[in-house]
Amino acid sequence: MAKKYILLVGVEFNNQGAYLMLLAAAKVIREQFDAIPVVEFHNGTEEKKRIAGVSALVPQRTYGVITRARRFRPLRRLWKKFPYVLPTELLAVFDGSGFRYGDQWVNSNLDYTAGKLRDWAARGVPVYMLPQAFGPFEKTAGPSLTAMKASRIVFPRDAESETYVRDILTGQTPKVHRHPDFTAGLEGRFPTGYEAYRGRVPIIPNYNIYSRADDGDSQERYLSNLTAIVEHLHGKGLQPYGLAHEGRKDVEILEKVKQRVKSQSSINLELVGGLSGLELKGLIGTAPLIVSGRYHAIVSALSQGVPAVIHGWSHKYRYVADDFDARELQCDPLAAADESIAVIETIIGNTELTGRISAAAQRVKAEMKDMWAEIEADLRPTQNR
Repeated sequence: MAKKYILLVGVEFNNQGAYLMLLAAAKVIREQFDAIPVVEFHNGTEEKKRIAGVSALVPQRTYGVITRARRFRPLRRLWKKFPYVLPTELLAVFDGSGFRYGDQWVNSNLDYTAGKLRDWAARGVPVYMLPQAFGPFEKTAGPSLTAMKASRIVFPRDAESETYVRDILTGQTPKVHRHPDFTAGLEGRFPTGYEAYRGRVPIIPNYNIYSRADDGDSQERYLSNLTAIVEHLHGKGLQPYGLAHEGRKDVEILEKVKQRVKSQSSINLELVGGLSGLELKGLIGTAPLIVSGRYHAIVSALSQGVPAVIHGWSHKYRYVADDFDARELQCDPLAAADESIAVIETIIGNTELTGRISAAAQRVKAEMKDMWAEIEADLRPTQNR
C-alpha cells in the first residue's frame, strides 16, 4: 500500500511556539491519519527533522527532474531509500501560520506564502488552516483572502478572529469553524539537569511587548513591572527565575531585569534558556504559577492546570484566558506592577481557580479532538484518489 504524506507549513523548529505546533500536528498525522508528516525541504536541519519524525518535501527546483527519473524502475526503487517526498504524493496540506495573516505582519512576504497555498489547492491538494489568531486585515486583505480561499476549512481560534475571517470571506466558499489552540494536548518532557528549577516560578518575557511599546516610557514600565514582580515573588519565597521561551531578544529582556533586581534588592535572578518546546512545557508544568508574555508558554501552563499571570499584547491573549476559564488572570504588561502583583495574590493558594483551569483544560483538549475529527471526515473522500 502506498504511503500517505501530509505537508505541514507555517510551523518551524526555531520559534518554540511554532515547534510545539509542528510536534502536535505531526503526532496527530501519524496516529490519527495514519500518514507521514512532511515539512518543506528548507525548514530545519536533517537532524531536527529526524528528531521530530518528519520527512522533507523535495526542493521545488527538482520536482520535474525527479518526477521524470522515477519513470525508470531502477531509479524508482532507489528513490524509496531517500526520506524525501514529491508533491504528487501529498494527501493534504495543514497550515499553521494563520497569525501571520493579519496587519501586525504587514511587512512579511504574505503574497508568497499565500500563493503557495493557492498553488497546492490548484494541484488538487486539500488545504486546511489550523487554529490560529487571525486578523485584522485592513492592510493584509489581499494575501489573507488568497490563503483562505485556497483552504477547505479555516479554523479561527477565538471569536474576534472568527469575525475577521467571516467578514473577509463574505460570499466565499471555505468553511469557518472556531476551535482552540491545538497544542494543548501535547505532553511536555522535563529537561534533564534542571531539577533545581522544579516547582519554582518562571518569569517569561516577550520581546514583542518591549519592541512594540509606543515610547521609551512604555519600555521602561515593562522592565520595571517585571522587576517588581520578581521582587514580590522572592519575598513570598516562591523562588522566581527567568525563562527564555524564545531566542536572544527575550534573553536580553531578562538580562536587563536581572541587573535591575541585583542593584535594587541584591537578588540574584537565575536565567534559563535554550530549551526545546517540549522541555519548556515539562518545566512549566511543575510550577505553582507562571508570569508570561509568550502565548504558547501560557497555553503550556493552563493546559496543565498551572495558573498564569497573562501579559497580553494582542487579542489572542484575551481569548486564551476565556478558553481556560481564567479571565481574571489577564494583565496589562505596561501597567503598574500592582496589577500583576494583585493577580499573583489571587492565584496563591486558590484551589478553586486551579480546579477550574484544569476542568477547562479538559474541555479544550476535547474540542481539539473534534477539530482533527472534522478534518479527517472532510479529507476521507479524497484518500482513494
